[in-house]
Amino acid sequence: MARARVTEEWIRARAGERTFSRGRVYFARGKVGNLSVTATGTTARVNGTKPYEVRVALQADGLSTLCTCPMGDDGGLCKHGVATALAWLAQDGPLPLPDAPEKITDARLRDFLAAQDPEWLAAELMKAAAADPVLRTRLEVAAGADPGAVVDVERLRHRLAVPMGVLTAPRYEYSTYADGDPALARFEEVLEELAALTAGGLAPVAIELTEYAIDALVPHVSDSEHLIQTMLAETREVHKTACAAGHPDPVALADRMVDQADALFADALPAYADALGPEGMARYRVRVERAMARQESDEELELDSETLARLRTHLAEHDGGADGLIALLGDREPVLAEIVRIAEALAAEGRDADAIGWIRGHLERFKDPGPHRDWTVWRDLRGLRELAARCHVRAGDRRGAVELLWPVFTDLPMDTTYKAVVEAAGDHWPRWRVRALSLVPELLSRSGGSGHTTLIEILLLEGEAEAAWRAALDHGMSGSALLAAARSRAETHPADAIPVLLDAAETTISGTGKWRYSHAADLLAEAHLLAERSDGLAAFTRELVALRLRHKRKSALQGFLDKAGLP
Repeated sequence: MARARVTEEWIRARAGERTFSRGRVYFARGKVGNLSVTATGTTARVNGTKPYEVRVALQADGLSTLCTCPMGDDGGLCKHGVATALAWLAQDGPLPLPDAPEKITDARLRDFLAAQDPEWLAAELMKAAAADPVLRTRLEVAAGADPGAVVDVERLRHRLAVPMGVLTAPRYEYSTYADGDPALARFEEVLEELAALTAGGLAPVAIELTEYAIDALVPHVSDSEHLIQTMLAETREVHKTACAAGHPDPVALADRMVDQADALFADALPAYADALGPEGMARYRVRVERAMARQESDEELELDSETLARLRTHLAEHDGGADGLIALLGDREPVLAEIVRIAEALAAEGRDADAIGWIRGHLERFKDPGPHRDWTVWRDLRGLRELAARCHVRAGDRRGAVELLWPVFTDLPMDTTYKAVVEAAGDHWPRWRVRALSLVPELLSRSGGSGHTTLIEILLLEGEAEAAWRAALDHGMSGSALLAAARSRAETHPADAIPVLLDAAETTISGTGKWRYSHAADLLAEAHLLAERSDGLAAFTRELVALRLRHKRKSALQGFLDKAGLP
């Protein structure tokens, strides 16, 4: 199989049109300096509003970039990263992505360690333990130390109790939570330590203390719903992991999951199934069935009806999968949420044909309300259609997939719903493309201006730059839709895009904030580059001089224009 290569189009697709265009201007205007290239990466200094240091590296899954600008510290492609990558391409041509590095498997690592000298292993473990207190604790317990003596359980309990006391106090100011509450931060810090203890082989300690926290928080659920629920959810995550590793009393765990189902454990299955084991699952089943019997005999309920229904549903799915959920329905018709859940279960079990039959059978029950009449129902029906389409694709039935997705697009014409149809059709898309494009204007006419924007997006998606440009002009488009069409048009007719970029810059300048001036300078630099390509530099310079005069009092803007090297 040929290796994937980084090309200009590859970079454009991943950076997005706006970032790519701004980066290309930087590259074309010679803003990339100190380019240093190795076999797998490059570094450079890009002169933007100030000099930025950029590193771009080839990885098996694409480009990894780091930049000292505010937008480039998370590995994503900023305009400086785009400029650097384009400079690298200009020097070396298309860049082949490397093969993924070989991973050291657990078996291979174990074999390596087993072959090492015991003295070397002991020395390495001591060094690791010095840097990792949890590993040190684990090794001490393995060497015979009492876990209670190594881990100060009561100190950890106290460190949980103090912030919980603050956060559950009757007069606690909930509004401080939105700004980052220090008591919540201390509580979460202890949870992180308990998670580390679990990873270090001390899960029983984590189980004991998370259950202490759960018992303390559950009575306060109704006091401050969101805050306490957040704390409980975070605690349950640590508790779940600890239970999977620590083998708690299965009967006690089952009782806890039922007794505290209303507040926390209504959706605990299947996550806790392994921790419960056969004995715990048997107890859990008995408790749920007993609660159901009390409900049917109108006795005092152990659980509210909604919680009990959720427990029964999870139990049925755990015991019997999709068939268990269907059996739970009995003779009644499922509601839409149940149809979705069973369809998802069938697909997850690899029963694509059954999932398709289930979905198609129940779609006939619902008259599609359309997204503008009942958004929630339409969203769920759309999800069912998309799931069935994926099943059709896996079965090789592209026609069936398109048949299901086409109504989604006709109900909500958007570039995303159109793209879903294109992807479902796969190699067969040319058969439907002409028909689809001929229907698009009629479908979009219902949406007014937003429909025109979608039309341009779809035409650009199809590579129809000329048609997108014509549509933008015919419908009097402005803003991002016109700009996208103009940038695509600029590939073959750069002069046509210059007025659009000038207007976009003027609109941007009319706002306030230095970031607007920086963006306007980028747009004008992009237009300057096109003017050079189209022999329109003299006319562009006159326009730019006039713009500078109109905004001569805006010294910050003038500074950005100067830094962009504009006349």
